[in-house]
Amino acid sequence: MSVSNHRAYQLYAHITWHTWKRSGCLDQAAVDDVRSAVASACRKSAVRVLRGAVLADHVHLVVSFRPDTRLSDFVRLAKSVAAVRSNQRVMGAVRWSRGFFAATIHKRDLSRVIDYVARQFERHPDRVPRPLKKPH
Repeated sequence: MSVSNHRAYQLYAHITWHTWKRSGCLDQAAVDDVRSAVASACRKSAVRVLRGAVLADHVHLVVSFRPDTRLSDFVRLAKSVAAVRSNQRVMGAVRWSRGFFAATIHKRDLSRVIDYVARQFERHPDRVPRPLKKPH
């Protein structure tokens, strides 16, 4: 339970978004950009990531958030910063689909959803991001 300014709350959500047309464009460098962008968006939006998984074509996050947080602002910031960072390296490398999915999670279901996100690489072994190419 989080406490802030005389308020107590337990708000959790499962958030996902994917690449344009589910293209598997996220390599390991782009994954690092997504993680960094999500961390930056967390600091600005008062969101805390409890578990995340970044696959080659989609992102899963389990987050806790304050009652006054707009998850749409958090996701928009994370997606835009990640795309800008990745596309500075390789123009057009990352393009996101519009929108996102979010579902609230009851406290009793939180561990099950965290486990689901933690197992994404087992569920989708064909969507593990490509490793970085080593320079010759």
